[in-house]
Amino acid sequence: MRLSYVLFLLMMGLGPVVTVSSSNWITSWVGLELMFLGTIPLLFSESNFFSLSKESAMKYFCIQALSSALMLFSGILLYLGYASIWVFYFVFVMSLLMKLGIFPMHFWVPSVVSGLHWVPIFFILVWQKIPPLAIVKNFCENFDWFSSYILVLGGLSAVVGSLIGLNQTSFRAMLGGSSIAHTGWACFGAIFGGLWIYFFIYFLTFFFLMISCFLMDYLMTSILVLSLSGVPPFSMFIGKWSIMKLTLCSDLWYMYIALPLLGAILSLFFYLKFFYSFYLKFILSLSSMKYSFIIGLIFLLTSGVMFITLL
Repeated sequence: MRLSYVLFLLMMGLGPVVTVSSSNWITSWVGLELMFLGTIPLLFSESNFFSLSKESAMKYFCIQALSSALMLFSGILLYLGYASIWVFYFVFVMSLLMKLGIFPMHFWVPSVVSGLHWVPIFFILVWQKIPPLAIVKNFCENFDWFSSYILVLGGLSAVVGSLIGLNQTSFRAMLGGSSIAHTGWACFGAIFGGLWIYFFIYFLTFFFLMISCFLMDYLMTSILVLSLSGVPPFSMFIGKWSIMKLTLCSDLWYMYIALPLLGAILSLFFYLKFFYSFYLKFILSLSSMKYSFIIGLIFLLTSGVMFITLL
């Protein structure tokens, strides 16, 4: 690995730390940009280890640059005293939704992800969402009116993400639709609690899934795809149940929880489709057994520890 790659990966690692630990919004924006600046050179590198298509990298660059500019412009005007003008709030929220890739700014996710390798897919669909989710959580804590909008958009994202996944035959594009749906659940966690428990479980599940895909371990890939669906006894069920439990304790749970549950039911169809596809590949090629036991053992032990912690 080149020394420059280490520098860019370090920038990507420092970005979320700066955003989460910051005490004002401009430092949070700097953390977002630090992570963005570390990602773009990797996507445009000559190595196929990071990018399969320069077109996807260019799409991602344009979308993220636009959202960063809108966030900086609207944020400066809001905090300079123009908070009474609702247009600036609208622009700030839209830029945040564009960063997260959720409804109605979800259009870029499947097309970008379908042209990337497994490593940048993990960075874009998981790691890049830590700072925007932290900003959403902070924003909801300071503005009560924002919570209801995020709940509606999060529920719609869960449904729209599942519908996108149903229409995909590409595994990478399906992961993009799955990410939209899971981010919708994460928005519920930002309001009612359980965000970081859910995101940590999603982080681990997706991380092991990318390792399995990279090693072409079809057995573990099929199991981890099914784990993303959130059905028991897999690990994502713990995350969804923790958010559902906290949502049910609120007074208005029946107004909001129906959409994520509908999205979870719809998404189960394409998770089962890809699970069966990878399982058939495993039956036809048993050469990947040497990796399955190690990855499966680590994943099961991690899930067990998290389950005991939640109890």
